[in-house]
Amino acid sequence: MKRNVLFTSFFCLLFISTTFLNKYILSVLKFTYPTIFQGWQTLVGIIMFKALFSTGYVDGLLNGKDWRDWALWLPGMMCFLISIYSGSRALSSLPIPVYLVMQNLVLAFKATVDLIHQKQVTTLYSYCMLMLSLLSALCVVKTDPQYDSDGYLWMCVHIASLGAFETYTYFIKRRLKLRAMERLYCCCVYSVIVLTPASYFLGDAFDALKFPFFYFAKFYIGCLFSGILGMLLNLCAIRLHEMEKPFSDLDVNTMYSIAKIFCSIASLGYYEMKHSYSFTFFISINLICSFGYCESVCHKHQQKNFSPAFPSSVRAMDTKSGVDLSQYLKRHELQQDMIHIDIV
Repeated sequence: MKRNVLFTSFFCLLFISTTFLNKYILSVLKFTYPTIFQGWQTLVGIIMFKALFSTGYVDGLLNGKDWRDWALWLPGMMCFLISIYSGSRALSSLPIPVYLVMQNLVLAFKATVDLIHQKQVTTLYSYCMLMLSLLSALCVVKTDPQYDSDGYLWMCVHIASLGAFETYTYFIKRRLKLRAMERLYCCCVYSVIVLTPASYFLGDAFDALKFPFFYFAKFYIGCLFSGILGMLLNLCAIRLHEMEKPFSDLDVNTMYSIAKIFCSIASLGYYEMKHSYSFTFFISINLICSFGYCESVCHKHQQKNFSPAFPSSVRAMDTKSGVDLSQYLKRHELQQDMIHIDIV
C-alpha cells in the first residue's frame, strides 16, 4: 500500500511538473512554434533512450526487428506526431483545467474499443460515469468564459488523433512485434525526421529567431526540463503498464485521472483563468466522473484477469482431502501495451 502511494505521488508530481512547464513555455513565454518545440522534446527523448541503453537500464532497442515492423507501426507514428503538434497548439490557447477535461473525451474511444473488440457490456455505474464525463465536457465548452475557437479546433484534432492512436495500438498489438518502449522510440525518431524540415518550410525556424526570450536562460532551462520530465512521464506510464504485480491497485488510466484532478487544482494558483459557477461545476463533474469511470474499469479488469481457475484434478483433490482451493489460484498475465499520450 505504501509503495502504491509513493508511486502515485511520484507520477502525479511528474504530470503536474510537465504540464506546468509546457504551459509556461507556450502561454507565458508565448513560444508558439510547435514544430520546433515538439521537435526539441522528441529529440530529448531520443537522447534519453540512448543514455538509458548505454547504461543498461533499457534493453536493446529494435534488435531483431526488420522494416516490416516499422511499416506496420507507421500509422501509429503519424497519429503520435499529429497528437503532440495539435496538443501544443491547444494548450497554448486553453487553460489547463479545460485542456485536461477535453482530453477525457478519449475515454469514449477506449470504451468503444472494449465494447466492440472484447464484447464487454459495461456496468451501469461505468456507463453513467462515462456519460456524465462526456456531457460535462460539452457543457464546459458551452460555458467557457474564455472561449477560444482556435484552441478548441486544435483540441478536436488532438482528441481525434489521440483516439486514433489508442484504437490502432489496441487492434494491432497482437501483430506488432515492437515493445512499448520501442514504439515510443520509433515515434520520437519519426517526429524528429518530420518536424525538422517542417520547421523550415512552415517558417517556424525563421520566426523563432525573433522570439523575445530567445537569449534568456529561463527559456532554455524550461525547454530542457520540459523534455526530460515529459519523457520520464511516458516511461513511467509504460512501466506501470508492464507491471505484473498481482492484485495491484495501480492502473495507468486511474493514475492519469488522479493527476489531472490535482493538476487542475494546482493550476488555479499559478495561471489566470476566468471563472463562473456553472463553468467550475462542470469541470469538477468531469474530473470526478472520469476518475470514477477509470476506477470501475480497472476493478472490472482485475476481477476478470485474476478470477480463480481450478482444474478438475484440484477439485477432486479438495473433495477427498479438504485442501483449501485458494492455494491453487492461477494468476493470468495482465499485459497492457497501449501508450497514453497525455501531455505534450
